[in-house]
Amino acid sequence: MTDVDQILALTRKALDDFDTPGKSVTGVVRQAYRIAVRRHDYGEQNWFLLQLSDLGSNASDRDAFRDLQRRLEALLGPDQARREERRQMSRYLTTRLMANGKDHSGSSVEQLEAQLAQIEAVYTSYGQVPTNLTPIDTYFVAQKHDSQQAELLPLLDQHRTMLSRIRQAVHAYLVKTESELEEGRSESSFFDQVQARGNELLTKYAPEAARNFVAAQERIASGGPEDISHALTSCRRMIKSLADALYPASGEMAAGADNVERKMSEDAYKNRLLQYVGEQVGKHKNGAVLQAVIAELGSRLTALDALASKGVHANPSIDEARTCVAQTYLLAADLLSIAEGSSYLMQDEDQSDSAPEPDAA
Repeated sequence: MTDVDQILALTRKALDDFDTPGKSVTGVVRQAYRIAVRRHDYGEQNWFLLQLSDLGSNASDRDAFRDLQRRLEALLGPDQARREERRQMSRYLTTRLMANGKDHSGSSVEQLEAQLAQIEAVYTSYGQVPTNLTPIDTYFVAQKHDSQQAELLPLLDQHRTMLSRIRQAVHAYLVKTESELEEGRSESSFFDQVQARGNELLTKYAPEAARNFVAAQERIASGGPEDISHALTSCRRMIKSLADALYPASGEMAAGADNVERKMSEDAYKNRLLQYVGEQVGKHKNGAVLQAVIAELGSRLTALDALASKGVHANPSIDEARTCVAQTYLLAADLLSIAEGSSYLMQDEDQSDSAPEPDAA
């Protein structure tokens, strides 16, 4: 089963389960969030994470928001990332408008459902009058309970309305996603914004890499077996072109962040990219942080190189080619955000934890 087929199966299951009796809104949000992660739909991930988080707490999802903010900044640039975050916050607040028309609930969707269950339980209890009362006492207790139920009705309606808005938004997302996947689009429409930003930076810093990326896209559009192989080869050339632009070959040895010397030769483009990141990021990060960055980049380069090599040694599928192009593009975005200075990795240690927290007020 291809990656597109897997995500499509997840999406269809989420839609099939949508109206299952007892299915919680929290459950459908989590299913949709998983799909957004698989499709690199970072804009929608922001919205789902807002829905799943308690914005009034001091913190539980702070790291997740910070990581997502960093990813958006790397892919879109700081200004566009902030616009996307504001757009998703605005969508979120629309679903969280309270009955007074001014305030918004910052509770997680799970908390909203728990609150609704508690309110419904209290409302139901007010409908029960003790049977051991005198007729006159029964009358007054029943009146009091009716009044108490009436006071709870706006609160019941408020919570049901908020949860209904969230369900409707998730359903619309799933239907849209299903349509895109049926058309063969493994990546979300959000990726169009990423491409616009990426093309701009590629043209600025690595024109040859930009040409290789265009070639890869054109080959995938053709769709033949030979075209797919050429698309993967173009991805490999794109990575090498990035290395040539960011850290040209010198043929000399250079010590990395681990103090191991490696050759900076023409064919050792992975070494050169790792050295580039180590030298640039090392001006702002050190120790464990730098080592983790280098290790993560090394793993991504190795995985991409193995996938791109299928263009020469195997019979790759169209889905593998699409994955390779998307992952190569995401890697390029991260590297070019370092070159541009917009990556969070280019912030000094004492500034790196200053990501703004969502505010639902």
